[in-house]
Amino acid sequence: MTNSIRAFYFLFHVGLGCVLAFLPTYLKTEGFTGTEISSVMSLGALCGLFGVPMLWGYISDRIGKPQLILRILAFGVFAGSLPLLFLKDYWLVFSTFFVYSFFSIGIMGILDSIASVRAKEQGLDFGKMRLFAPAGWFVGSVALGYYIELSGKSWNDLSVIIAFVLSFGLMFLSSLGLKKTTTENQERPTLSEIKELFQNKYLVLFYIMGLLNLASVSAYLVYYGPLIEHLGLKPSVVGLSIGVGTMAEVVFMFFFDKFKKWLGLDLLILISIALSITRWVVIANTSNPAVLIGIQVLHSEIALFTLACVTFITGNVPGKLVTTSQTIFYSLTYGVGQYLGIMLMGYLFDYFEQPSKLFLVAAVIQMVPLALVLYIFYVKRKANGFVLK
Repeated sequence: MTNSIRAFYFLFHVGLGCVLAFLPTYLKTEGFTGTEISSVMSLGALCGLFGVPMLWGYISDRIGKPQLILRILAFGVFAGSLPLLFLKDYWLVFSTFFVYSFFSIGIMGILDSIASVRAKEQGLDFGKMRLFAPAGWFVGSVALGYYIELSGKSWNDLSVIIAFVLSFGLMFLSSLGLKKTTTENQERPTLSEIKELFQNKYLVLFYIMGLLNLASVSAYLVYYGPLIEHLGLKPSVVGLSIGVGTMAEVVFMFFFDKFKKWLGLDLLILISIALSITRWVVIANTSNPAVLIGIQVLHSEIALFTLACVTFITGNVPGKLVTTSQTIFYSLTYGVGQYLGIMLMGYLFDYFEQPSKLFLVAAVIQMVPLALVLYIFYVKRKANGFVLK
């Protein structure tokens, strides 16, 4: 079971690394506008905006078969990405990417729920299980970047699509090895119990904090590749940048349990946001490839932020609501937050015609979640009663 979880994390993120690092530039080279690129790349976030991850999470909790739902999602991701091998028209690309997004947006909430519960039950280090995600991202983005450059291919070579379709197909096969979890034997949650989650105003503020934080990350997720292309740098800069960032994630995930015990979840979240702001400011003010690659060490903030938030939710909600609560988090962050962020960045990309300015906007936006963290965990520390270790 644990090896199947690791394989799923790895293969899913190999595919995601290829999609997010190279698909925006692939579409740009095919003649798509900034608004069209954002509308396609924001479809997953749009599904989150309408609560699709929460729907998958609720179904998973109600039927008590998270591993079955994960298999369905894996097959949907593969089936939705496959037609991109043949399609070039905007509306056809938009339609099939919507199918891909409808299924992919539900994966991480359920997968993190399964992994975090498994780690808690067996005394395993959740960070060491989840480090296979950035490891997959590293392999996918770096390998594809070097392949495009060394083979002399263009940014819109079909190998971009083949890479993530193949990875998602293998991911589905790996999902067949997932076995039952203890959540299948516990009491099922009711809608009224789910509504009670939103009566905790500090938990709601926590979700809003995550939403705004992920909105700011959208500049990097979608427009880092176009920034590199705009600066006239090589495709390998994208791969190496993401590779350095994901390897930094691996290191921080490996030591996450120690960081959590040493600093606490509140300080980890605070530090992660501060690192992110620093990274955006540096990216916005340089064209030096060595600096652009090196600053991605701070991409470790994504690992710190996500792991800390997932661990925080698992430790502060009833057991039977863990999957639903995690998918609410993913709906509001990777759904609503990313959708708003991606669409905003798309409009600003067309307006400024300089991708670097998007990162300055991201840094300004991220000041708000930084302030919310200070309020929730420090100003109101005694009032909220949260477990932070």
